[in-house]
Amino acid sequence: MTLLVKKNKTEYLEKEVFAEINPVGRDEFTAAGQKDYKASMMIEVWGFEYEGQTEVMVDGRKMAIYRTYGPKSNGKVELYAGERIGKS
Repeated sequence: MTLLVKKNKTEYLEKEVFAEINPVGRDEFTAAGQKDYKASMMIEVWGFEYEGQTEVMVDGRKMAIYRTYGPKSNGKVELYAGERIGKS
């Protein structure tokens, strides 16, 4: 998985990291919808690797990180990723 941060209008700074990818539950899907996002996945990465990046690339698919949680007691951070829907 690749963490992305926009460098300028066309370029991104990329950081390749190991991650555990999990599905999101119904409650998260609903909460994301209220923020105009379609929740796709919850990604766990090590806290020391996440530096506030705003987007991720998973299997060639670019998504926004719309919410984070952590670091947790195991040192990992949860990144909630999805696609922007509705108004921009």
